[in-house]
Amino acid sequence: MALIGEALISASVQVLCDRITSSEFKDLFRQKKLDEPLLMNLKTTLLTLFVVLNDAEEKQLVNPAVRDWLNELKHAVFDAEDLLDEIDTEALRCKLGGEDQTHKLTNKVWNLLPSSRNHFYQSMNVKIQELLQRLENFVQQKIALGLGEVARRKVSHRTPTTSLVHEPCVYGRDEVQENLSKVLLSDDASKDDVSVLTIVGMGGVGKTTLARMLYNNNKVKRHFTLQAWACVSEDYNAFRITKTILESVTSKPCNTTDLNLLQVELREQLRGKKFLFVLDDLWNENYGDWERLQTPFNSGARGSKVIITTRNKNVASLMKNVPIQFLEPLSHQDCWLLLAKHAFGNENYSANSNLEDIGKQIALKCKGLPLAAQTLGETKLLSELAIRNVVDIQCLPNCNRLQRLTLWNCSTLSSFPKDGLPTTLTSLTIINCRRLEFLPHEMLAKLTSLDHLYIENSCDSMRSFPLGIFPKLTTLRIHDGENLESFSLIKEEGAVENLCHLNSLQVYNCPTMVCFHEGELPTPNLSHFAVGDCENLKSLPECLHTLTALRSLWILNLPNLESFAEDGGLPPNLRSFRIENCKRLRASSVGEYWGLQALASLEEFRIKGSDHVLETLLKEQLLPTTLHTLRISDLSTLKSLDGKGLGHLTSLQELDINSCPSLEFLPEEGLPPSLSHLSISRCPALEKRYKNKTGQDWAKISHIPCIEIGDEMII
Repeated sequence: MALIGEALISASVQVLCDRITSSEFKDLFRQKKLDEPLLMNLKTTLLTLFVVLNDAEEKQLVNPAVRDWLNELKHAVFDAEDLLDEIDTEALRCKLGGEDQTHKLTNKVWNLLPSSRNHFYQSMNVKIQELLQRLENFVQQKIALGLGEVARRKVSHRTPTTSLVHEPCVYGRDEVQENLSKVLLSDDASKDDVSVLTIVGMGGVGKTTLARMLYNNNKVKRHFTLQAWACVSEDYNAFRITKTILESVTSKPCNTTDLNLLQVELREQLRGKKFLFVLDDLWNENYGDWERLQTPFNSGARGSKVIITTRNKNVASLMKNVPIQFLEPLSHQDCWLLLAKHAFGNENYSANSNLEDIGKQIALKCKGLPLAAQTLGETKLLSELAIRNVVDIQCLPNCNRLQRLTLWNCSTLSSFPKDGLPTTLTSLTIINCRRLEFLPHEMLAKLTSLDHLYIENSCDSMRSFPLGIFPKLTTLRIHDGENLESFSLIKEEGAVENLCHLNSLQVYNCPTMVCFHEGELPTPNLSHFAVGDCENLKSLPECLHTLTALRSLWILNLPNLESFAEDGGLPPNLRSFRIENCKRLRASSVGEYWGLQALASLEEFRIKGSDHVLETLLKEQLLPTTLHTLRISDLSTLKSLDGKGLGHLTSLQELDINSCPSLEFLPEEGLPPSLSHLSISRCPALEKRYKNKTGQDWAKISHIPCIEIGDEMII
């Protein structure tokens, strides 16, 4: 199992945080009705994880659970990058299309925009929330794994290199190798008896591999009497290096502990003999250190050589008037050949044109670095495969050890491998692959390790999704299912037991969907259930009250939904409950059947575009007193807030009122004294009345610790 470097994750987290806190991104969120506080929570969570990455890098060496945690975190961070890129891209597209010519959009203009644009930004809020929940799980897991903040160690702990050849052949270095061999075999390359050859290049470009091939070249070996290889690295230690060389040339262990005695002995062993030394990965820029280290070398015979490999050009300049070989990245073709060798060995990859096309796309990502090609060849195609924006692929190759598969923007992809996907697969993500035929029933049943399935705007032929077919599935997300009509519980034995593992079910923008399967959802461990933008959906699963593990229930943009939870009420342990734009939802069912006031665990309630529902909840005091956060938005006919209904919320800390143009007053009785954060935006009458210091009713709210009025924050 390859180790996961924290440097890659750290760099990505830092870039993400910089983007999140940039004024451009904040402005974008304000303009597009995106949830800015959610964005700040995302940043805070990322920074919480950032500070433990050093500790995680060290502990993954001995703890496989930490290694798995880092690997999963890497994917979550990459998904965050993709999500922000998606928002950026859409914003730019709107701007170029003339849809975003001002910094602030009024409600009137916003409502004139295409509904698809509204849907896009609404779905972005949902995706950010999902990502935040995912990252918060990592925060909880880091506590369980005992990860904490530690100082970064300055000393590198790279695996020491050796002179043994790992590669039977080197790609793309024939000419360089030939030229350097001539330098090594020449005895008059320098006026000095001992000359130095420096190989300079970035990490992973193949400096050590080239030095190793030169060191083991048969002509070179015959040319020199003595040879020695020393891995220097960042932890420069003259005593250790000298001792390594001495033990190599004498083939005996050395117990001397004094550097002077070591150097004297080495000088005598080298006297009059032609030698070749390799000092691999030298970083030290101190000329005095180099002079002291190479002093014993001067006793060697004319024609002796020292090869130095380094990433640091300053190190090369210390050697003065010596040959320097700057090693350039490999060509794309050589990079592909190297990757193919490690990925397929002696298999004939060219027999499968799809496999070759995919491999060449991956080789492009290596940027000419042999180490990257070798690493990707050993892992990506075998355990993890991500294919994005490939337009010439018809079907997928067989990869028997694949664990994670991501398909993104493959418009011509029509089929999976004829033998199905490997049973080792744990995660499958399919985005914008509309022609792709979903796997047949018998092949799906073989995916016994699958725990994460995400399908977005793909598999247009899928009419019904088979619930209970995957024995270990924990997360199921379906977005933009153009022709999906229903979910059906399979009739095979074990289907109900299989659903016991499911803890997250999310269905968005499936315009032809009319129902879930008849009866209740047999998902006792389901913790998050979200349904949105399904315009023909008229009912939710029955007996929601039996979902005792459910913590969040989001019902979003279901214009034909008239009622739900009338057969026993809402799940008893809900913490987050959202209703958005359910215009036909009956207020009578809200008061009579939901049992909201009995939900002692409910902390957050959001309601959007359902004026009559909120009015009923407040008037009849149906919201639980445990509520911490209440967010109301897009209630165009709401003229007042019931004072008693708000006043009994004795635990309320945050009240957010957005886009309620008819609302002119806050309750005369005042707001709950527990309130610490009040936000009012896109409510012209309210904003004017409660404006900081100048509004006629400012004094009635000025005691609240944190207030946001429009774009102004008052603390």
